[in-house]
Amino acid sequence: MASIRETTPASGSPISGVPVPAPAAAIAALSSESPTRDFVGWTAQPELRNSRRLSVEVTRKVLATALGLEPAVLAGLDAAQLRSALDRLRAMAAYTSRLAEVAATDDLTGALRRSAGLAALQREIDRFRRVGGKGIVVIFLDVDGLKHVNDTQGHPAGDRVLVEMVAAIRKRVRSYDLVIRYGGDEFLCALVDVAPDDAERTLTDIRRQYTAKSGHTVSVGMTNVGEADTAESVIARADAALYTERRKLER
Repeated sequence: MASIRETTPASGSPISGVPVPAPAAAIAALSSESPTRDFVGWTAQPELRNSRRLSVEVTRKVLATALGLEPAVLAGLDAAQLRSALDRLRAMAAYTSRLAEVAATDDLTGALRRSAGLAALQREIDRFRRVGGKGIVVIFLDVDGLKHVNDTQGHPAGDRVLVEMVAAIRKRVRSYDLVIRYGGDEFLCALVDVAPDDAERTLTDIRRQYTAKSGHTVSVGMTNVGEADTAESVIARADAALYTERRKLER
């Protein structure tokens, strides 16, 4: 049987090393079962995220788990072939991790994209319900007057306003707080394990620093995650709080 030669995702050139023959039983098992494993999830397991050498038996188990097979199916591969296959799998896992990070990040501002951010917020809500803590505060921020900036100064100037918004948020929040670009000029900030008073001070600092740096203002709405909240429900409440504030300012 012809051996399988994998290529690097970026260049398409062959990866050096011993070609790994594909056992007939492995191909049969893969073709008869639709893939149901979370591809990004399993590439994050520790055995694939470091370069340390594993024993032959552990290597076989790691490869079998990744392929959704019983380890016995790979019994025909010797130590060199198993290690070569694991090296290639690790390279693929690293590349997948980079792709996932790129896909989750807004190109302009570096904030999380909406879908990735909502998923991350829901995970934080679920974690808070399991382990407790001070609470989660969600802040909805809407940059004021972005259309006017785009119309009068051009879109590059508008882009700088958005970048400065995220920079002001990141300067004040912690590394594990969530910063999400929700829409064109709308952002979410989720402060994790924080008391309401501390969240208020953080928000005040963000608004002050943003205005001082950019000369622009931002409308905000803030709320705490409640007992029955989902990511969608708490965001909707923060959005409603933002429009309540904006209506007060317009009076």
